[in-house]
Amino acid sequence: MLKIKKYDTVALTETIQSQKVRRLLIVDDEAGILLLLRELFTPYYMVKTAQSGIEGISILQAGFAPQVIIADQRMPGMTGAEFLGESRKIVPDAVRVTLTGYSDIKEIIAGVNNGGIYRFVGKPWEDDELLETVRLCFEQYDLSTKNIELEAALEQVQKLNAEKNEILGIVSHDLKNPISVILGMTELMKPDAAFTLPLSDYQQFAQHLHRTALHMLQLVKALLDDYWLESGVIELSLVAVNLNVLVNFLVENYRQLSAEKKITLYVEASSEYTVLGDERRLNQVLDNLLSNALKYSPLGAQVFVRMREYDSAVRIEIQDQGPGLTEDDKTKLFGKFARLSAQPTGGEHSTGLGLSIVKKMVEAMKGKVWCESEFGQGATFIVELPMVKEV
Repeated sequence: MLKIKKYDTVALTETIQSQKVRRLLIVDDEAGILLLLRELFTPYYMVKTAQSGIEGISILQAGFAPQVIIADQRMPGMTGAEFLGESRKIVPDAVRVTLTGYSDIKEIIAGVNNGGIYRFVGKPWEDDELLETVRLCFEQYDLSTKNIELEAALEQVQKLNAEKNEILGIVSHDLKNPISVILGMTELMKPDAAFTLPLSDYQQFAQHLHRTALHMLQLVKALLDDYWLESGVIELSLVAVNLNVLVNFLVENYRQLSAEKKITLYVEASSEYTVLGDERRLNQVLDNLLSNALKYSPLGAQVFVRMREYDSAVRIEIQDQGPGLTEDDKTKLFGKFARLSAQPTGGEHSTGLGLSIVKKMVEAMKGKVWCESEFGQGATFIVELPMVKEV
């Protein structure tokens, strides 16, 4: 019988106690071996044991997630290599150790290839050696976990860096160009300009300056909205909102712009609808979608705004007769800084931030947003929000 020898390294116990719970699964078909190993490891780890690979799989499926697994190689029914291979499907990150007195090289190779085995320990073993091996296995688990965390952090940093570069590109292009236009026009409008402009030019310049400044303001607002949404600072006040009043107000605001592009705006609603939402943010969402519908529709087109009940929600559909979406467009539609194939039909500007902000705001209001479109057949953007029933 194997003699249990106390592992008298105080540092081991102190290290384990200072860290989160260490879980160890031991699988061996010999009850005596399991008893010895449980006695050896219980002072340091949370230990579960199984007398077969099938029982070990059941323990894992029941939710026990060990960082380290020890399995005997020679077991009836399911070998240690087979068990460890199956265990990888449930706890892929666990570190695996094989106990074996069986030296067949083919079995060892199968264990490495299929079971992802980190260490082999021969029978009979030395207690101190086995304790040290398992301690090193937990260290290996910590190291691999930290590597995964570092890779995720690096990926996030790279993503943020790419977004920063995108923002700098937008600022350098979408703000620098209009600023240059404003400076050029104001130079021509100075009293001491090289030549005097007719009054009609001043009026046209004033209109152009207003549109340019408005575009710059919208861009700055979009960047700020995205920042606050990402940081979680924006707090929504969810209240009952009369959707019909809100939609009709927005549509009336766009009558002049739609008339300039000879676009006919239609509103369709079979009833009065009240939804749960933040009125200011919902206004911003629908304003963005309606603006896009007009922006990408050709001269003389029609734009429809429909409201209808669907289960316990209300759907707002904004349908345009623009170019529609390609398959590539659909994959990046609600992405940040997404640039789609369609171009505004009246020289309007786009930051590529609008739809990503729309999605975040709608989801923050417990709703959903998506688009249905076939290339060349226009697009329909659909916002679904919880409906408030009249008491």
